[in-house]
Amino acid sequence: MTQSAKALHPMSNSVSERIDVQILDRTYQLSCTPDDKAMLLECVALVDARMRQVKATSRLQGVDRIAVMAALTLARDVLASDNTGASGEKDEAVQRIAAITKVLDAALIPQEKLF
Repeated sequence: MTQSAKALHPMSNSVSERIDVQILDRTYQLSCTPDDKAMLLECVALVDARMRQVKATSRLQGVDRIAVMAALTLARDVLASDNTGASGEKDEAVQRIAAITKVLDAALIPQEKLF
């Protein structure tokens, strides 16, 4: 993973940095604040691992289909924990998902300009 020049985050006044990450052997350039970097990297690792698992255990070849299946299995894991865990764990999971979604949305905004 390499870091490139710092840029102003489009959604706030905080300074963000751009990082290059690899997900299923593809490079994505993301932008995040220094405070969100650790969580973003954790998200990248989780998504990469789940996509590799889906690819290894299915006949799917298209990255978009693998990504959808990975997202569905991650969502299933969260919902399944609703049935087995205490409501406090559910609330924590929902808050964590909301935080991850916020970080990923902010990181992907610069990608939209590429298309």
